[in-house]
Amino acid sequence: MLFNIISTILALGIFARAAVWDVTVGGTAGLVYTPDFVIAKVNDTVRFHFNAKNHTVTQSSFAEPCAPLLGGVNTGFNFPVDPTVTTGFPTFDIIVESTAPFWIHCSQLGHCPMGMVFAINPPPVGNTLSAFKAKALATGTN
Repeated sequence: MLFNIISTILALGIFARAAVWDVTVGGTAGLVYTPDFVIAKVNDTVRFHFNAKNHTVTQSSFAEPCAPLLGGVNTGFNFPVDPTVTTGFPTFDIIVESTAPFWIHCSQLGHCPMGMVFAINPPPVGNTLSAFKAKALATGTN
């Protein structure tokens, strides 16, 4: 009986594993994160794959989409990729700690004001990803 209970608990644990969300940074799609948002659970991993050029994953706030959030996630310009590279892109992981919205932009000069933004768990109404992107486009500067 105890063996059956333990086996059931272990089997259910297999299905409760955290997801890995793959996000392309830049690349052939242009100055974008692809996809531009994910709906993730706590302990999921958002894995950013840095493609050609030199981009960042920089946390910001909804209020200031193109400004780094003090103390927030910021990869810096540590993942430059030559345009001739087509495989083996460098990656950076964020482990999701909350289901609250998490706003990101590329801090390369001019990229955020051109709409290079991303969100983890953006709400469907109110402070939406579309509204965040519109605020980024309206900044006109980085």
